[in-house]
Amino acid sequence: MEDVLKAFTSTLERFKLTRSEIRIYSLLLREQLTPRQIAKKLNLSERIVREKLQHLLELGMVERELINRGWIGYLYKAKAPNEALDSLLSKMEELIKSLKKEANRMI
Repeated sequence: MEDVLKAFTSTLERFKLTRSEIRIYSLLLREQLTPRQIAKKLNLSERIVREKLQHLLELGMVERELINRGWIGYLYKAKAPNEALDSLLSKMEELIKSLKKEANRMI
């Protein structure tokens, strides 16, 4: 059972949003931007912005669109808050189902 609780705790940590991620999401609610534009507006390194965007993508809070403007890159936008929350809830439900299966195997 201890292993299941450890798995649950570590998985929940993946849902934790950093201050930078919250700032990025809030900015993307107002406008669609590239990672470089986000980095400039929020005074963050582009590497950090890319890491935070990847996490927000995994959580289903933002979307990206491949663009070709003489260069190829991504344009990011935030999902509406209700959609983002639905995505988070869905991922949490999947986690709970998975952990229940694991707990039942231990019985």
